[in-house]
Amino acid sequence: MPKPLLMGIINATPDSFYDGDPQNNLASLLAKCRDYAQSGADIFDIGGESTRPNAAPVSAEEEIRRVLPLIQAARQQWPQIPVSLDTVKIPVALEGLKAGAAIINDVSGTPDKEMFKLVRDFNAQIVVMHTRGTPQTMQTLTDYQNLLEEVKSFLALKIQEAIDCGLPKENVIIDVGFGFAKTREQNYELLKHLSFFKDLGARMLVGLSRKTFLAQKRELPPKRKAQTLAANLVALQGGADILRVHDVKDTRKIMDFYQELEVSR
Repeated sequence: MPKPLLMGIINATPDSFYDGDPQNNLASLLAKCRDYAQSGADIFDIGGESTRPNAAPVSAEEEIRRVLPLIQAARQQWPQIPVSLDTVKIPVALEGLKAGAAIINDVSGTPDKEMFKLVRDFNAQIVVMHTRGTPQTMQTLTDYQNLLEEVKSFLALKIQEAIDCGLPKENVIIDVGFGFAKTREQNYELLKHLSFFKDLGARMLVGLSRKTFLAQKRELPPKRKAQTLAANLVALQGGADILRVHDVKDTRKIMDFYQELEVSR
């Protein structure tokens, strides 16, 4: 079985919920890439638009301005580490793929068929995530008759749409969408039952890092590290293939520990 991969989050944004910073610039973002590379990241996930609840949208032009120099520099300095581009916009994806991105991480929940075709044309990979609505409305759209079955059916449909657009199934990665149109209890249910999604036959990305539902007693994101590490260990046990995280160094330790446990069984 392939070893799970570690994806480091690099937010080229002024307003992301955890590490967005109005002072973000190319030098500081490359320093983060360097730290991630030295700490064992397998993938850089670069994003130029926050998707936290109530985040304001930005134009494609602004998003390109934020991410393109970083993608180009990261590919030049760390050619061995693939770049994932976190975007829902086709013009942004096009420029990112031309600059060397290997994965489009589309959190829209409903990738346009043209997005699938674009990814196909570059022989790249795409992450399709379950969500509802937009960052402005998603937390009001949490009514499900059967959460697990509905999320699974949605992802199965998206896998088939990607295949119908010419993408090989192995180029499609699924994400159940922790924190997107889910209550705290629903996020816990998904985490407990991640293995339920494995028979979809696609690799699974899990993004839990510092999310609100992990907070104890209204802790802010900097205080959610311990819960994040524990939740990521649960995710590995549930079959996660890629962990998307802010804390690369510490997550690498738990991933290596988990691999040792699996080998010793």
